[in-house]
Amino acid sequence: MTAGLAEGERGRLHGLLAEALAAADADPAEVAFHHRDAGDRAAAAAAFERAARRALAGHAVREAAAHAEAGLALERRSGLLEVRAEARAAHGDITGALADLQAAGGSGPPRSRRMSRSAMLTMGAQDPERAAELAELALVEAGDDRAARAGALETAAILDMNLGRTGRAAHRAGTALALFRVLGDGAGAARILDGRAMAAFLDGRITEAVGLFGRIAALFEDSGDLFRVVTPRSTRGHGLVFRAEPVDGLTETTAALQLATDLGAREGQAYALWHRSESLSALGRLDEAEIDAREALRIAREVGHRGWTATAWRALGIALHEQQRFDEAARAFRESALVAGETLTLFASWAAARCALAAVALGRLDDAARSVGRALAVGPPLGHYEARWAQVELAAAREADDCAVMAAAARSRAGAGGHLASVPRLAELAGRS
Repeated sequence: MTAGLAEGERGRLHGLLAEALAAADADPAEVAFHHRDAGDRAAAAAAFERAARRALAGHAVREAAAHAEAGLALERRSGLLEVRAEARAAHGDITGALADLQAAGGSGPPRSRRMSRSAMLTMGAQDPERAAELAELALVEAGDDRAARAGALETAAILDMNLGRTGRAAHRAGTALALFRVLGDGAGAARILDGRAMAAFLDGRITEAVGLFGRIAALFEDSGDLFRVVTPRSTRGHGLVFRAEPVDGLTETTAALQLATDLGAREGQAYALWHRSESLSALGRLDEAEIDAREALRIAREVGHRGWTATAWRALGIALHEQQRFDEAARAFRESALVAGETLTLFASWAAARCALAAVALGRLDDAARSVGRALAVGPPLGHYEARWAQVELAAAREADDCAVMAAAARSRAGAGGHLASVPRLAELAGRS
């Protein structure tokens, strides 16, 4: 159509088309192409950013990444780097996402928001202590900007919760929730409620958390924030397994896995596969449980997520233990402990407890005793249900005089908190003279 026109005339027509399409609220990507062909690189990059953000809001992550790449080829814009970071994070490229957020630069509230996001990406994938430092810096950069401060407080509260600083976590979450309500930010308020559900879970209040996770998942789903549905729904399934309801747990974790797969959210896939594997183990479907655990491990390693690597090893160990492949299970639990290290304390406690259970099964009681001590010494209350169970199994193997009393106490605490999956075995041991 424009082939016979002079270059200058073609550029002018593309510019006019870009203006007309923008006025008609047309697809910003189409507007961007016309600006680019008109020679206006800055306007084209800005339009590509709008197109990328629209695609990201619609969960079209690959399309968002393509628009961001096209815009960055024309002009380096912090907004384009932010969108590309989100697209990379969604597909499990945490290193690339962190690099983009750092390259976006800036200062004040924009930098605070990027540092908060970097902290969340760093928390599970790499190092929660480093993530906490980033969250504190985000609070400083936020200054008096209420929206940025609410976001930074939200992030800092999550880091405090995961690092066992429960009092400060609760205070910061409450302050963030008040700010989100003043700002009319319903999505922010929902995220705080999600954090409170996780806090209840980590505190060992499993029954309470299961109910909260169900409501939070529905809130995110109703608001169209599908990426955020995966975590509470899958975690609810995990809680149902602890509550001795593995059939319902399998339903929830399978739905979470399907959603994560549909969205191309690879971190979410690794997370849901871990939980579904434990559901399958609880149902005695051990071959399937092992397959899911190995797939979770493969994905977690590929995306470089330290936390989900540790939990995939846990899921694999449980499947192997239930198959009475105790040596292989012990190796898997040791790998989980190694990956969890000193900072992923819940996973460290779980790994130590499971190492103790495997050691008891293998007759290595001194090894079991060391692992029980470790399991009880680290992590939040959620991890200590399995730690106390392992402690009782060790006492039974040693024919300790206080085994029945210890088992009764552990059974009582497990029942009160909702860790009903361990209650039958603890009741059996409590009944021994």
